[in-house]
Amino acid sequence: MAIKHNYTPFFKFKANEVAGLSVLSSKLKAEITPFFDLPRKNGMTRADFEKSVDSCCKKAEKYLTAFPYIFIDSFDIPDAIAKGGSPNCRVVIEAFEDFEYVPVLGLDRAADHNQAIFDAKAAGEIISDTVVVRFQPDEFASFDLIEGELNELIAAGAELFSNWIFVFDCRVCLTSNRMKLATDVANFVLATNEAIEVEKYIVVGSSIPATITEIARPSDESVIARAELEIFHAAQAMVGAIPLTLGDYTIVSPTYSELTIAPELMLSVTAPKVFYAFENYHYIARGGRIKTNGYGQYDDICEEIVNKSFYREATYSWGDKFIQQRADGDREKNVTPSTILKPTICAHIAYMAKDYPA
Repeated sequence: MAIKHNYTPFFKFKANEVAGLSVLSSKLKAEITPFFDLPRKNGMTRADFEKSVDSCCKKAEKYLTAFPYIFIDSFDIPDAIAKGGSPNCRVVIEAFEDFEYVPVLGLDRAADHNQAIFDAKAAGEIISDTVVVRFQPDEFASFDLIEGELNELIAAGAELFSNWIFVFDCRVCLTSNRMKLATDVANFVLATNEAIEVEKYIVVGSSIPATITEIARPSDESVIARAELEIFHAAQAMVGAIPLTLGDYTIVSPTYSELTIAPELMLSVTAPKVFYAFENYHYIARGGRIKTNGYGQYDDICEEIVNKSFYREATYSWGDKFIQQRADGDREKNVTPSTILKPTICAHIAYMAKDYPA
């Protein structure tokens, strides 16, 4: 089965996230267009960023060519590391010159960010004829307030990019006023649809905060309603026949950042966590400290999942097969906090793209 409806997964451009995409079925790869935020690290310098982008480009060339295109944004990268006259997006432009990706504009970016993308497209350094404008909640709260600035942005790029996509990024929205966000998105779309030709509207958010203990306790299981889905459905109902595209941050928080704890202390504070999506919910299972209770807790959690009524069986996706194999005792290597992401991201995307009841 190929994709059931429009769905765009958002990621950090990291090895395990790319790995989760790499094991999707060929049918899904042919229809999904993943959106990547370049990852920030504590103390990152411009040289660090350039090295990271080069690594991301190699991952893209090896694992992501089966997708129609990908989105790449430097949203999380501090403007302070940019060189004079060379915004952070120039690093992406130079590294990905021969790869078809969609660049991302914004009203809240460094002064030279948007112009650098326009200049690069004019110079033939960007292949794509599609471009994104990414809005934060305070921007899409009122179309009237930013209409002039937005029109100027579109006018500057109208002769360069033929297809425009708007992304409404609700970020971590579990404790947000969901109806207000939905209403703001809907009002913005309705106003935009009258004034601007937009190819696609993507509504994205997450119910996973940076600190997992806010939604799931150690050595316990939880089920949480996904706020981003409530926002999407409410906004879609308000705009009627104008189609919206659902986005999510899969099972990784958009506000995730690298831990600063010493490596030798990591296992003392880290506990397993495994996500599994069903209907409008995240099922979350957590273990105790790995140092005390071991990596085998991941296998115990897999056994719990396959016995749930919402488990979709091993044939559903590569990720679901992995979960079944671990539950059945096929365990050549330990599962770790890093390696659990590949199968669970795969399982999440397969469900959201194929069978989530949008």
